[in-house]
Amino acid sequence: MSVLQKSLGSVVGTFLALATILGSGMMILPGTSYHQLGTSAWMPWAIAAVSVIPLLYCYAWLGRRHPSASGVAHYSEVAFTPTAGRAAGLMATLALVTGIPATAITGGRYVAEFSGVPGLAWAFPIVVLAGATAVACAGANVSGKLQVALILGLFVLVTCTALVALGKHGVQPPSADVPEFGTLGVVLTAVFVAFTGWETVAFTFEEHKRPDAIPRIFAASYVIVVALYALLLLSLFVAVDPGDKALDSAPLLILAERSLGDLGRPVTLFLVVAAITANVFASVLALSRLVFGLARSGYLPARLTRMRERDGNPVTSVLAVGSVLAVIAVLGGTDLISFELLFILSGGIYFVLYGVGAAAFARLARGTGARVVSALCAVTVLCVTLLAGTPMWLCWALYAVLLLGIAGLGRRARETGRERVKT
Repeated sequence: MSVLQKSLGSVVGTFLALATILGSGMMILPGTSYHQLGTSAWMPWAIAAVSVIPLLYCYAWLGRRHPSASGVAHYSEVAFTPTAGRAAGLMATLALVTGIPATAITGGRYVAEFSGVPGLAWAFPIVVLAGATAVACAGANVSGKLQVALILGLFVLVTCTALVALGKHGVQPPSADVPEFGTLGVVLTAVFVAFTGWETVAFTFEEHKRPDAIPRIFAASYVIVVALYALLLLSLFVAVDPGDKALDSAPLLILAERSLGDLGRPVTLFLVVAAITANVFASVLALSRLVFGLARSGYLPARLTRMRERDGNPVTSVLAVGSVLAVIAVLGGTDLISFELLFILSGGIYFVLYGVGAAAFARLARGTGARVVSALCAVTVLCVTLLAGTPMWLCWALYAVLLLGIAGLGRRARETGRERVKT
């Protein structure tokens, strides 16, 4: 059986996690939540940050004990059945195949608006996806080192911009007024998207030198992500009026201009390019590993398991992934596929995968602590699913249809096999 080489250390693994998580959500969601809730916007962010901890614990536990390129598909197969694993793998593939182009297109729209060059709206996604494919072909270690540089630059600029804003305008205490339940629920559902990505990181776990360090990688990346979001919110509170309509489209641009003056626009452009590039590069690497793992398990064509001899990199799956993503980016960028649909599918399926991973943990883990974590996960998944409404329900329905369909095909194949044996 083909096995990926263990080339990733803890530091690179942490930055890969950060690159996967910090994407388009960071550029939009702090602004939209502030526009809707004012200085009470910290509440849904705090609820999401706390409630996601049990789910992250599940994935850290699973990743440490079952490191595999198939991630949640492997966990589901080990905990339940090959049918469950295949359904989870296909759902994960669909989430990434829709989410990665949507993120790249978001970056293209930002770059086109900031530069005044409309053609970049479709050119940027193609260029960044081609770059991500080339870097993934070079190997996980090369991709990881690039993530370190991009995320360090992003973190420094966001931190400096936020601190300048706080120093210039002072610190404003967040409001303790609780918003209306319905509005809070809508914003919370959207904010949860900013805390997805750790399930995608799991597809690179097979290449980690020390699986026992995976929980520390999750913990470190979680703390950094929460700190970054908190800084952005606090700086928006003091530098921007909550009624500013631009908060729904370019909150980072407003913040940078209010804090840095003429440097605001170029700094924002760099932030957008760095965040999108890092996210797309890390996600393409993760998707190529998922495709490789599914092919190795027999769920996709065997040719996708072909590896380069000198470094064991599954370049065939990388090139296949890059080609498919480029086509979808072109279709989405030209509105032949709904851009909003790509985001809705991706965000909803990501949360379904959180639930599936938590279910696998509940089946495999033992002890009182595991039961407590499983119960907390169940409450989180149920609450978010109910609050999210129809789009989330449809994603769960899609998973159920896949599960039943794959099970039905499996039964038919077994019956056909038995009939052939009899004859």
